[in-house]
Amino acid sequence: MPGYPGQATLVTLMEHRALAKAFFCVVLGCLLAGVLPAAAAVSADGSALKLCYEDQDSYPWVLSDGSGLNLQLLGLVEQALRLHFEFVPVPWNRCLAGLERGFYDGAFASSYKAERLAIGRYPLDADGRLDERKRLHTSIYALYRRKDSQVGWNGKAFRQLDGRIGSLSGFSIVDFIREHGAEVDETSRDPLALLQMLGHARVQAAALQSLRADFLLQAHPQLAATIEKVKLPLEEKAYYLMLSNAYVGANPAMAEVIWAEIGRQRESPEYQLLMQAFLARSVP
Repeated sequence: MPGYPGQATLVTLMEHRALAKAFFCVVLGCLLAGVLPAAAAVSADGSALKLCYEDQDSYPWVLSDGSGLNLQLLGLVEQALRLHFEFVPVPWNRCLAGLERGFYDGAFASSYKAERLAIGRYPLDADGRLDERKRLHTSIYALYRRKDSQVGWNGKAFRQLDGRIGSLSGFSIVDFIREHGAEVDETSRDPLALLQMLGHARVQAAALQSLRADFLLQAHPQLAATIEKVKLPLEEKAYYLMLSNAYVGANPAMAEVIWAEIGRQRESPEYQLLMQAFLARSVP
């Protein structure tokens, strides 16, 4: 039976796509196996990959003393792929702006926001969807209030809220708060300062990553005496290493290798032991 018009063209296109996909898989496999040189993972100018991250404590992921689980995880990726990462702590908004302008090859840890697709790339699966398997970590955002306050969150809406909710400047939770009808105060980029603002009633509540805020409250008992966490979480988010458009454009296969290795190392026994040891450390 003769084919419909254009059938041969369609078959040809499908064959080309299949061949392209197979070729990419071969390249990816070679990189992971070390057949292709690790030098493909350098920056566009031939230097180490320059990765920026927020210069504030974000326990347990990054700390101002240069420690943190994200840094340890990326260190395992360095070792496995024989790469060299240069870590640069800067204010988060400056980190994202530098990624967009090509000052940095990567930025971490970034949750997904559609508007950030203009400044860099996230790991995607074979169907072009965000691939959470290649995340650095998952964090939960929670609402914090003064102990004498009735402001709350019922899982769908804020209740007894008649003031502003404080959030760190430039963080994705700001969109979530506004989408639920609340006014946001973004004047602080320091989580400790934000909790202090809450303690002095300059904001009615604060939305922070729970591990980060809990760590600070544990380290500052005077704040913990007046501030508490609302039981129901606000939102759970996955966080990624974003890579610059320039780097992915020049090294598409290597970018995939780096993201895949992040996912592999995150689930590795070695990283699980590092995580257990880090979380068992006492609060300074």
